[in-house]
Amino acid sequence: MLRQFICPVAAVLLALAGIGGLIISSDHSQNAVAEKQTSAESTPPSQADVDSKQREQRLKEINLILSKRAPEFSGAPPQPTPEATPVWLDPALDNLYQQIKRKRAGLWFPRNNEPFSIWVGNPSKTVDGKKVYQHTEVLKNVIPLVNQLPFPVRIWFYGTRDQTNPELGECIETLSAVKQLAGVKFSLCRINERGYTALKNLPNLTNLEILYSHLDEAGLSEITQAKKLNRLHLNFGNQSISLQAAEQVLTLPLLEDLKIHVDIAAEDVTPFWEKMTKCSQLTSVEIDLGSVTQNAMIYFLKNGDRQNLRSWIIREIFPRKRLADALALAPNLEVLKVPSGRTDDIFYLLEQVAEHQPRIKQLVIGWDTGNHLSGDQARAALTLLTNFPQLERCHIPVELPDARALQPLTRLPHLQFFYCRNLNLDQDTLVQLAQMPALKRLEVDKLQFDQNAAHLLPWLSNVEKITIKDPTTLNDERLELLAKMPRLSKLVWCDIAIKEPIPLTKAARARFPQFEYDVCGK
Repeated sequence: MLRQFICPVAAVLLALAGIGGLIISSDHSQNAVAEKQTSAESTPPSQADVDSKQREQRLKEINLILSKRAPEFSGAPPQPTPEATPVWLDPALDNLYQQIKRKRAGLWFPRNNEPFSIWVGNPSKTVDGKKVYQHTEVLKNVIPLVNQLPFPVRIWFYGTRDQTNPELGECIETLSAVKQLAGVKFSLCRINERGYTALKNLPNLTNLEILYSHLDEAGLSEITQAKKLNRLHLNFGNQSISLQAAEQVLTLPLLEDLKIHVDIAAEDVTPFWEKMTKCSQLTSVEIDLGSVTQNAMIYFLKNGDRQNLRSWIIREIFPRKRLADALALAPNLEVLKVPSGRTDDIFYLLEQVAEHQPRIKQLVIGWDTGNHLSGDQARAALTLLTNFPQLERCHIPVELPDARALQPLTRLPHLQFFYCRNLNLDQDTLVQLAQMPALKRLEVDKLQFDQNAAHLLPWLSNVEKITIKDPTTLNDERLELLAKMPRLSKLVWCDIAIKEPIPLTKAARARFPQFEYDVCGK
């Protein structure tokens, strides 16, 4: 009996001992695991782990860029697409250009959609101790060479700021000998009655600009008799003219591109805009007559056909709600430029333009020192820009909240330039910029990238110019990295206001002769 009782008890005790041992063993295991985890956390990752993570991050960034830049897809940063060489850069013309220069005329190669120009400054010689100007002689000598050029040319006269240069009359008459005259431009010149009569009589004059030069009502009357003019830019400076004189420009039957800066009486401004409503052929308008009301511009939009209007530059006032609404009547605008306004008005205007002007290529609102959108309003503004699939140039006053806010701009395949306050060139920003294949120009506050961004810079494959507001962030190492950008050729900064010069050595500059260093005040 005793043996039968002892055996089950012993079995129970052994079982309990086993469970106890298991519990003890489990506690020891858990402690060991915890100690191992603590040990692992306190041990820094190896350099191999760090390198692996960096490689993984670089691959993710490149894959992101590739996905946004299709159909450019390739396994390496794209090479810049060669552009067609303009006809005026044909090497076969170099000898002709040199001959023109030897005749004391200059060459002005096209930019901003302006034509190739022959530049006539103030050629002179000294006779008996006195300066004698030779505009007519130089033009007569150079025109036979100009007529050998295989494209139209503009003749550009450039005088002096104090306008001590002679009146231009006889030399303007010689322009009738130019076979392919693309236009005539005067800057800071004196033009006499003989000169204005000669302009009127040029048989094929279609493009005329008179800027900061002598121009009065009599001269304007002569100009407006050149009935083939389709582009007319006039700046009277501070000189006032009558409404009757100003309205003459609106009688030109073929006028499409009108830019006029002149003071007229305040009560005559609205009648001018009302008269202009009849000019339905206008494609480009920039009118600065002094004081103007929103109502005058609204009248211009509502009482005329604005289907042809492609460009409108407003300098006098910011378009507030009613005028912003009326812009819907010009649905084919491609260029809109306005001054600064209040942030709520800026955002409302942007909303209206985004809804009604899908063809916009250039949008400029305000300037760097005006009011800026910030926070969620800035993010929303940048998102609204995706409504302009053809957008090329954009300046809206936005204070960049973070690099991620730039992501909507990566959906704009033609974007060449945009402005944001607080745009710093760091790694996060570069990831976004690398997804914008058409970028040509950047304005940044600071350079804040290092070797870890070396794989991103070649993807900014069309950027030609970078303006740096804080040049102290440009050093030898960053210059070497910037050299990875295949088309970058110009770095711009201003070091007048900084205490220390930029830490960029002469040796570093010499290593990269492809860069032009444009320093203000130097």
